[in-house]
Amino acid sequence: MKRQKGRAVPPPAPESRANHDYPPGWRRTDWVVPFIGGGACIHHGHETDPNDHSLCGPSIFCCRRAAARYMVLFPEGEEARADWELTEAAHLLSWVAKGVNVFYFVFCDPDRPEGLLAIGLAAETLPDILRRRVPLDTHAAAAERLL
Repeated sequence: MKRQKGRAVPPPAPESRANHDYPPGWRRTDWVVPFIGGGACIHHGHETDPNDHSLCGPSIFCCRRAAARYMVLFPEGEEARADWELTEAAHLLSWVAKGVNVFYFVFCDPDRPEGLLAIGLAAETLPDILRRRVPLDTHAAAAERLL
């Protein structure tokens, strides 16, 4: 860590190895989120108990390239009807503060130019991911490949 004017300055996060396509106006802590009727599209993580929503969470996309590729793969999904918005990390973290336990990330595969990966990440990992202190690439090996 470097020191600057008496304060510790953390090193910048490593850049993603993936080929992202960010929309105009994008900032480093923005994410691309699909919304329907003012609410984020939700990935339903419950498999056995329809009343247990502890594993349900919003779908978050790294960039517009990932969003476009996802819609090609899943044209019948609710994301195909969604309004896509740049959403700041601070706003997404406010959802965690309100009790959201998991976010489902869809992101560009750092090893395959046309590849797409998806993974659910728990609330305790979200601040570093959403603020891009830790790139999603670090979770690529554990992520599901979307074909």
